[in-house]
Amino acid sequence: MVLACTAGGNYGYADCFKGRIDVSNVPAEPLLPSPAPEILDYLARHPNAQDTIDGILHWWVLDACVQKWAPKIAGTVAQLVEQGFLEQQRYADGNVFYRASPHYLATLQQRPPRNSTPDESP
Repeated sequence: MVLACTAGGNYGYADCFKGRIDVSNVPAEPLLPSPAPEILDYLARHPNAQDTIDGILHWWVLDACVQKWAPKIAGTVAQLVEQGFLEQQRYADGNVFYRASPHYLATLQQRPPRNSTPDESP
């Protein structure tokens, strides 16, 4: 069962979770997926929630991003250390901090800035 969970739909938020959520008719930026699933997921977990647009961004959408990425971060950081992009330092209190490695910083200095174009010769 596919439900259209848009502002114009006649479905309650709980109804959207009875089946697969169809957000194909929710407008999105071409390179940025729609945040509709994150918003609806937050409301499913917090059915009495209400907030401003700024609050929705900071609490509802970012909460979903944190929950989605948290399990993957440790593995990704470990890979970046192994590949030489990051270095780690353990402190006396047991905390480990990560930062860009000198090798990676050196490679950044050799690259042209991201939004630059090569110099054009006359």
